Amino acid sequence: MSRLFIYFLVFFITTGVVAQVDPYKTLNDQIGEFNNSNQHEESIRLLETIILDDKSKPMDLYNAYFMKYTTYKRIFNYTEALANLELALKYGLKSHDEQKIRVRIDVEKLFLYYDQQQFDNVKEILKRLSGTNLDFLPPYTHALYLSVLGSMATKAEKYEEAEKYLDEALVILHKDNPMHLPLIYRKKIDLNRRLNRYDKSIENFEKGLYYAEKYNIDVYIIGMYMDISTFYSRIGDTENALRTQHKINELNTFYDNTNKSGKLHQVEKELLTSVEKSRSKKNQFYFIIFSSISLLGLGILYFLYNSGKKKRIVIQEKNKEIQNELDKVSFELGEVNANKIDGKNYNLTERQLEIIDLVKQGKTNKEIGAQLFVSENTVKYHLKIIFETLGINKRTDLLNL
Repeated sequence: MSRLFIYFLVFFITTGVVAQVDPYKTLNDQIGEFNNSNQHEESIRLLETIILDDKSKPMDLYNAYFMKYTTYKRIFNYTEALANLELALKYGLKSHDEQKIRVRIDVEKLFLYYDQQQFDNVKEILKRLSGTNLDFLPPYTHALYLSVLGSMATKAEKYEEAEKYLDEALVILHKDNPMHLPLIYRKKIDLNRRLNRYDKSIENFEKGLYYAEKYNIDVYIIGMYMDISTFYSRIGDTENALRTQHKINELNTFYDNTNKSGKLHQVEKELLTSVEKSRSKKNQFYFIIFSSISLLGLGILYFLYNSGKKKRIVIQEKNKEIQNELDKVSFELGEVNANKIDGKNYNLTERQLEIIDLVKQGKTNKEIGAQLFVSENTVKYHLKIIFETLGINKRTDLLNL
């Protein structure tokens, strides 16, 4: 009997420990499934629910913003991707894994800069990460890091080194994340072209396309055709270059990144509006309670006052009870309604202070962007940072500063 009890005790303890290794795995897997099936709007809807929840903890917000970053990166909206990555860093630094969070964000920025061919930034981050222990990175992320090293070695004409990095990345993904193998095969197309191994380049294309179509990931399919088209163009095969370019145009017709980004922004806006309405109703509910208790208190006081001096002790006791109730409701109401905030007490940049002033003047995001010579998306990004920093929920709250 005692052995059976010990067995069950060990079982529950060990399974509990395993379950706590990554409490966000289920959410991250769900977001991955949504993104792989082009249901990006569902990803944003799920993540915004967490972000807009007042009960979310810093690590909840870190993970939610990080997954939003991966979602926007997936549709090549690098501006929004970087903005959400910065927000992820902000909340991640409030955890006990500050050093790992910084490294993880640096690695993801490395990928963003590489995708945008900002190679000076890539070199700077690689230098910063040199000698850093990256064993804690997920296999998929580690493989992508190796692929960047391989690509940079290819550009430096260090082909043997490049092949070593890319082959190591292939081994990792074959074992853990075969759906992402096209990312490595794309880079091997160019490496083998430089080594005049044209047959190998075509073989890499066919293998990468096989996995992209097997897992039905549109961006990978388009990417494979883009790289093989570039390959044909550089070796002077005009006919195949035109053929593959035609295929790319055909695929892009069905994969409209701009339209996808617009839909995601609309989802965010709808969810924010819904939360604001919910909070407004909650405010009204507390106000009604507050008013009812106040009226009830006044009625009781009036009644006790007319009862004469003999009931003065009763009045005092009732007053205490009423005051306690009023204090409690006032406190709860104060939790719901944000107090006025002095913006000078927060670490806001000059640009963010300018944007706050222009919002107070009643200017739209577009007008603010025109006056400050920045894009409307940049204004939105600054406003999101301002809201997060000041702990406010909507634009009109800025009028209270």
